[in-house]
Amino acid sequence: MATWSSYLRIALPVPSALAAMMRTDRVLAAWLRTRRALSMSPVQLAARRANMWRKLQPVIARTPALANYAGRDLAEFPVTDIADLRADYGAWNSLGMSDEELRGLAAAAEQGTAVGELSAGWSTGTGGGARGLFLASPAERADYIGQSLARLLPARALLKRQRLALHLRASNALYSDVGRGRFTFAHFPLEASIEQSVAELAQFEPTILIAPPHRLAAFAQAWAHFPSLQYLFCGSEPAGEAECHFFTKRLGVRPRQIYQATEGFLAAECANGRLHLNDHALAIELEPVPGTPGYRPIITDLRRTSQPIVRVRGDDYLELDACSCPCGFAGRVIHAPQGRVSDIWRFEGRAVTPPQVVAALEAELGGDKIWQAEAGPERVVLHLSPPCPDANSTPISTPSATTAARALSQACDLPVPVEVVHDLSAWSGPKRRKVVWRDG
Repeated sequence: MATWSSYLRIALPVPSALAAMMRTDRVLAAWLRTRRALSMSPVQLAARRANMWRKLQPVIARTPALANYAGRDLAEFPVTDIADLRADYGAWNSLGMSDEELRGLAAAAEQGTAVGELSAGWSTGTGGGARGLFLASPAERADYIGQSLARLLPARALLKRQRLALHLRASNALYSDVGRGRFTFAHFPLEASIEQSVAELAQFEPTILIAPPHRLAAFAQAWAHFPSLQYLFCGSEPAGEAECHFFTKRLGVRPRQIYQATEGFLAAECANGRLHLNDHALAIELEPVPGTPGYRPIITDLRRTSQPIVRVRGDDYLELDACSCPCGFAGRVIHAPQGRVSDIWRFEGRAVTPPQVVAALEAELGGDKIWQAEAGPERVVLHLSPPCPDANSTPISTPSATTAARALSQACDLPVPVEVVHDLSAWSGPKRRKVVWRDG
């Protein structure tokens, strides 16, 4: 799955007291706006989005890729695939910066070079290696922080001192800007060993931890103990329900999922465990995926101004959750994404979706096993941990592997054979893809 993202930071100069105060005011304003939106009806949210769209038109007029459509209804704008946006970032910013300049900023960020208050960076990238460039001003980062705090934490949490640990590939200004006032921020890179990360996190004593599921799985396998931890969030890649159950059992705190992409902060899980689209700040159209009950998102971020995102087609496979949520937020509820549209298994006359694959294998293997299911037109290969795995994975016996392969074949009514290979001792790279389609 390509969309849960982290961004490299361009270091900021130490702000003046006035600048810091202005940033705090912006964060508070964004928090208040978001909290009000959480109690709005669907009709009120639609009116809010329409008003935000009108206010965005001057920014659109300054964005080369969109300028010819400024002033029109959103539906009249073309839908753009992410690959086309990434081909020329100069056309997709309102600051008059060229593609070369923006790529230079992102490259400087990788070296930790300070270039002012504008932040740019590269997303973690997909399992295929593609990365997106992200651009944000201080005002946009303040807005992001305010939205995030309102969506992820109860108001009472803001009255206490919090230690936020971000365990992603790289730090970024979107998160590190939180490290003021009652919040202490620290970044823990994914490149570190599990043992080193556990030791350093234990020393930091986080009350809030944000990490990708494959690292939470490693922490859980290692029986890591973080006694001060109160809020646990997972993002950057999919996590199955059984897997989240395993994290809760081992780490003592139930993880809540954050659905974030280079294209925007798309959804967050409420206190009732339901994943709501951020319909208060984005216009997300759901494009039906042929042969499935699901959709792919077409994303318009109504608050992004440096790098406007208007009708950008994502690759995540989404399914709506028909059950209502008692939390009161009218944002649409979706099931947690389990993979990409491009990783739907397509056999002659039928499709098998990532959620079907995850459900079938988790029902048999549970949430504590490492696996990857890779399909093609002629076979499915189920990659499992070897008989003698490393310390951070759980072995899968041959009978269990055979049973899992049979269960996958039956549950998904596969027209091709399932082959089991014991070659997946640990996940490598900043992201994992559990469900893969390769058409040759």
